[in-house]
Amino acid sequence: MCVAGVNPSLDTHSLFDSSYREPKISAIDEFSVRVRALNVLAPRPDQFDASQGQLVLLGVIAAVESYLRTLFRRLIYFDPGCQDAVQKRDVTYGAAIHLEPELLPEALLERISFISKENIEKAIKELLGIPGGLPPDVVTVTEDYVRICQLRHCAVHRFGKLGASNAISLGLSLHGALMEKPLRLDYSALQSAIAICSGFVKSLNNFLFNAILSRVPDGTWSGNYQDDRPKFIAYYSLFADKKSATKSPPPKSVYSLFLKQRASFRANKPF
Repeated sequence: MCVAGVNPSLDTHSLFDSSYREPKISAIDEFSVRVRALNVLAPRPDQFDASQGQLVLLGVIAAVESYLRTLFRRLIYFDPGCQDAVQKRDVTYGAAIHLEPELLPEALLERISFISKENIEKAIKELLGIPGGLPPDVVTVTEDYVRICQLRHCAVHRFGKLGASNAISLGLSLHGALMEKPLRLDYSALQSAIAICSGFVKSLNNFLFNAILSRVPDGTWSGNYQDDRPKFIAYYSLFADKKSATKSPPPKSVYSLFLKQRASFRANKPF
């Protein structure tokens, strides 16, 4: 038996920053900034604390989720093809009357989970209107990311211990005997997990940029960068990576490459 103390009151509405405004940077740049800040909190190898490392991992997975939700929301608000994909979907009344139009697509994501490859593919198909599965290179990094999500599940729900469902997802042949054993996350493993999450975000970002841009009607583009610049920059800015070590090429270079790819596709398209 234990003696219960007096529960303090907590005004939860006062804990949220009402002055916050969405930053004017891309979703992938938001991700890079957050991961860099989280990695500063990671204990150094000579003084690594596994519990603190798990908390950093939780933050990184949350940064991936935030990247996906931010990019999906912005695409649905901006891109006609994405709008067509979701126009018959319902949103809650509370969201409809309280969210600004630019943020309203967030309500479509409330029941969406991004913790499995199937869920990610389904969300891309149903919310962004991109048919077919992921290309092989994106499948590989997605499967690696999903494995990191299983570690996150252990840390959140079981204080690091391996549960049966997690062991099944990770593979019983290697993990069956480790059920109810605690996660031992060292510095090297944490950095590898962060790299896997970053690789997933970058690969998916590239795939979605190409998929979204390639379906913009041909009549949209004149072939002259100065004329097309406003429309192209609107798409480019949704995906541009300006904060990581491997930054996106300048928009004019990407535009030129896009035109070459489009011309090659049309030349090889069967009649």
